[in-house]
Amino acid sequence: MAVGSGLAAMAAGSGNSANDRLLALPPDEQAAMLTRGIKGCAGESVFPMGVVTTPKWKGLAYWSVHCKDGRNFAVQIAPDPKAPWIAADCAALQGTGKECFKKF
Repeated sequence: MAVGSGLAAMAAGSGNSANDRLLALPPDEQAAMLTRGIKGCAGESVFPMGVVTTPKWKGLAYWSVHCKDGRNFAVQIAPDPKAPWIAADCAALQGTGKECFKKF
């Protein structure tokens, strides 16, 4: 699940500066950044799922993160740097048509 080198190339033109900066970091720093607001989660691995390109939600970036305790979360990063990052437990997403650790 860990993602590393070569991601900086994916960052160009994403329309989301926070996502672009995150892509440029090494995997351990990505995991630390993505789990800062998730209580009790020490990030073990990350997966960039993609950036939305539809007009209404353009620039929203989504990542999945696996915690050392076995939990998994999807993290939404808005293109507005002032907007909070939103994390959702992947178990809660089951049956909604949304999946963690899957490219879109």
